Amino acid sequence: MSGERHLLLLIEYRQGQPIKEPVHVDEISPGRFRLCASPGLVQGIAAGDEFRMLGDDGAFEVIRRGGNLAVQLFALEPVAPYQEELVARVARLGGTLDGAIERGLVFTVPVSVGFAAVEELFEGWVAEHEGWEWLFGNVYDPADGVTPLGWWDAPPTGSRDHPPPPRGLRARLAAIFGRRAH
Repeated sequence: MSGERHLLLLIEYRQGQPIKEPVHVDEISPGRFRLCASPGLVQGIAAGDEFRMLGDDGAFEVIRRGGNLAVQLFALEPVAPYQEELVARVARLGGTLDGAIERGLVFTVPVSVGFAAVEELFEGWVAEHEGWEWLFGNVYDPADGVTPLGWWDAPPTGSRDHPPPPRGLRARLAAIFGRRAH
């Protein structure tokens, strides 16, 4: 029972209403899905993860991790002029571009390259490009944004590397975009 389709995953609630992002999935068995590409806004999941839906609001539960990091970037300016260069840098880590919007990009990078290599690449990029910020999309608990999920320490994708501590990125994004970042 496989086949690609779209589902709407929960980003957050605003004024009591669920805000959702459409994502590409493969249905691998009834009610069980594999994410085809890392989402640009949804937190807690990356390409290759298997999950099930918990309700109509887009809430989900990850059942099995695919061994990938979702890296989300946001900029004050259009990203298209920089996309090719950044894609090439990420490809050197074995990563891929999963999506792009006018002022944002999302990448999938194998956790096996290590958090330090990913952080070095993206911290270097934002240091070179004013008005850009990045975050891991599936490393910290979406509920608080600071508690590491720890899935990289569990088989089969166990990396002994550990993520850097969050540095108030949500607040930095809010300052850049002038609203509460999620």
